[in-house]
Amino acid sequence: MSQSDGSIEQHSEGRRALQVFAKSVFKELKRNGYDRGEMVAFASELLELVTRDTKAPSADAE
Repeated sequence: MSQSDGSIEQHSEGRRALQVFAKSVFKELKRNGYDRGEMVAFASELLELVTRDTKAPSADAE
């Protein structure tokens, strides 16, 4: 099941880029002495920001 428009490849590349970014952030937090609990708090805060952004009315709706 392949698509000729490249959307599968783009999705895969985008996912890979996010994985690399997440690993970089993780390494940076670890290098700066953050413990697991603080990293979980950071991840929770990031999820909260995404959740709030998703719930916020979009500027396009105005």
